Amino acid sequence: MNIKNILAAAMVLAAFSIPLSAQKYVEASDLNLIGKPFPDTPNPYHRVDTAVYKGFNTTENRQVRCSAGMAVRFRTDSRSISVAADWGYIYGGLGTMPVAVKGFDLYILNSEGKWQYAASGAGAVPEGRKGPGELKLIGNMDGSMHECLLYLPMYSELRSCRIGVDEDAVIEASESGFRHRIAVYGSSFTQGVGVSRSGMSWPMQLMRATGMQVVSLATSGRCLMQPYMTDVLEDVQADAFIFDTFSNPDSTMIRERLMPFLDRMVAAHPGVPLIFQRTIYRERRNFETALDARERAKANAVEEMFMDILGKEKYRDVYLITPNASDNHETSVDGTHPGSYGYTIWTDSIIDDILVIFDKYGIK
Repeated sequence: MNIKNILAAAMVLAAFSIPLSAQKYVEASDLNLIGKPFPDTPNPYHRVDTAVYKGFNTTENRQVRCSAGMAVRFRTDSRSISVAADWGYIYGGLGTMPVAVKGFDLYILNSEGKWQYAASGAGAVPEGRKGPGELKLIGNMDGSMHECLLYLPMYSELRSCRIGVDEDAVIEASESGFRHRIAVYGSSFTQGVGVSRSGMSWPMQLMRATGMQVVSLATSGRCLMQPYMTDVLEDVQADAFIFDTFSNPDSTMIRERLMPFLDRMVAAHPGVPLIFQRTIYRERRNFETALDARERAKANAVEEMFMDILGKEKYRDVYLITPNASDNHETSVDGTHPGSYGYTIWTDSIIDDILVIFDKYGIK
């Protein structure tokens, strides 16, 4: 190897040995953690305390410990922002980008007062899943004070999440800036399976579009209106609920479980709007006749039951709306889940109906 090659190799090795920068790290939960269903879980990044709420199977237990829908609100004048995390459970599905499953999604408030995409990424999870696992999200910013919103991983369990800024920079909690509390309960659609990054699920897009805080209790594949999940939803404090409860159960389960679920929710949250969504069209049913028949049966069950529900005084705060996530049948990732653009279409398809309903209750 000649001297030129030796010097080049030395420079490469030196580059990889340089730390991200002189940085200090702050635990995200010491800033302002928004989108939490309950304020006092022992692990601040868990959505539900599974030592308090019982009945979950192994899959469900993992899901409610994931940080889907949670974000950190802070302000900093740092020129760079990094993240270091310690991990628990991490989803292994193939239909969603690692940036969404085990990554971080940064938005910054722009000069027009709108949340604008800034950076996203997923670092390698170290062996043993314990930090530092550092990920540099963004660098070379201008050094002015920025209001930041960092979405946490959509389908992974955090044990610790530390935000890194320049050693001489300010980092501090900001006010949430989001009004009200809108709880969502739903399937993998609501969790965001298929998205490119964690801020692109329909609930998170709805939050940015309306300025209202969305609290997610999505459980991919397991949104079945189970009695033990209803225990959780009864205790969630929210100004409104939006449900995606007809995507996972079959028609028989919908007929069996809807009314007990609905009656418990009406009793627990009197005077609170309960907005149900029909399930979206799954593109795989285009040519798969058995799936098409099952989906039609589910839709028929919903329509028949809501014909009896809507208009009754007991259910005066119950609504049924229709989402859409398809653009010329081209938005699907895997035949079931839309991609990020499909979830944008979903958000756009429901936002007007939701805001009209909210207006009746002074939710603005």
